[in-house]
Amino acid sequence: MSQTIDKIHSCYPLFEQDEYQTLFQNKKTLEEAHDAQRVQEVFAWTTTAEYEALNFQREALTVDPAKACQPLGAVLCALGFAGTLPYVHGSQGCVAYFRTYFNRHFKEPVACVSDSMTE
Repeated sequence: MSQTIDKIHSCYPLFEQDEYQTLFQNKKTLEEAHDAQRVQEVFAWTTTAEYEALNFQREALTVDPAKACQPLGAVLCALGFAGTLPYVHGSQGCVAYFRTYFNRHFKEPVACVSDSMTE
């Protein structure tokens, strides 16, 4: 590795090194990603007035909680079992999100226990 305890790089310069660039290139072969030209085409389209009009004409959005994030779907599943108190251990964003989402959805408090961790 290119780092030692005496020579620690911050993340941006570290990931620009050849060692990491090779790892990233090898990883891309397994990701089934689009080529750079297609990515640029989609990016260019998302900056057009046509895309803006299409994006902002939405009036409502329905979120399937089982597909929003894993902790949210797990809590919804656990709430289906009688006498169950769901416990969520996750990142701060997901753990805070499920409370807000379910309280707004059910319009009443939801019994759930959580703790959260920082990255």
